[in-house]
Amino acid sequence: MKFDLRNIGLTAAREILGATLIFSSIVKCVDPVGTAIFVEKYLATYSLEALLPLATAIAIALAVTEFALGMLLIDRVFYRAVSTITLALIFTFTIITLLSATVLPIGECGCFGNAFELTPWQTFAKNVVLLTFAIVVWASAKGDNQRRNYLSLSLAIVIPLAINLYALRHLPIIDFMPYDKGTNLRESVLEERRLASEGVQSWLKFRNLTTGEEVLFEATNSDCWLDEELEFVEAVAISSELPEMVYSDFHLYNNAGEDVTQDVLSYSGRVALLCVNDSVISKRQLCGIATLKSEYSNDDILILRAVPVEGEWTDGIEQLGVDAMTLRSIIRADVGVVVLNDGIVELKSNIIDL
Repeated sequence: MKFDLRNIGLTAAREILGATLIFSSIVKCVDPVGTAIFVEKYLATYSLEALLPLATAIAIALAVTEFALGMLLIDRVFYRAVSTITLALIFTFTIITLLSATVLPIGECGCFGNAFELTPWQTFAKNVVLLTFAIVVWASAKGDNQRRNYLSLSLAIVIPLAINLYALRHLPIIDFMPYDKGTNLRESVLEERRLASEGVQSWLKFRNLTTGEEVLFEATNSDCWLDEELEFVEAVAISSELPEMVYSDFHLYNNAGEDVTQDVLSYSGRVALLCVNDSVISKRQLCGIATLKSEYSNDDILILRAVPVEGEWTDGIEQLGVDAMTLRSIIRADVGVVVLNDGIVELKSNIIDL
């Protein structure tokens, strides 16, 4: 039995390229708000602030395009046109990621949404491989008979668009954030704070008057003060290497500016965190808030907001300040609720779904 290695290689390149595009699209589709945040970062970096209001639309369009190209590549539908568009798209991504890794540093690229984090150089290397596949696929498509299938084209557009719209209307289908349902937020945050505090050690720097050499002693060492050959220089705080701090920006502040994060997480029983990402509250959102207030007393509800909010619906409810980006990470909805039960995330919901 003879194998056509050329055709096997072409098929592998086409299917790997298509599958990668589909996967990249799906992790964007399930969380369009998160994808829009990455888009905003790119627009700001390239001084395209005028397009910021279109960030969500761009994020959705990108996800739909990737899904459609991947599906049509695998199905070999509109092959010449699709392979050409794919090549142009991958080439553009490769240039952007090269700039991100060199002269226009952005950080994590967001090409796989919040599902996987890649450094700019890892992203660039990945795109170089995909660009090679795209060139091979494009070159092989020159003599293709351009099979048409408008049902496949329609499905390739409708499926990702429907996933995006559902996630925008409700919440991400898959929550890649560290505040997803079932997370023991109390234990996770407090453990991270403990590691951070233990990771910083205090040392005393002394200079040897004879040799001029500088020596470090632990802050608890009292003998160094008695040595007449040593002169005190300064106190030094040295941080040991720590694991990635996931909740470093998770701080809740009361109106007096005091950090009450630990108090909130130590709350016994259920507490509803009403997260407000938008100062304009619609009638449907007000109905959801009314439902929440009928199920919980004002003492068991806390409003989390980046800027103070006003309205009759806030009467009798304490407001806590939180970083705007952190608030978007906690819940993607403009107004949503996160219920903690003994510090564990028990419920996450868009307020209009209550």
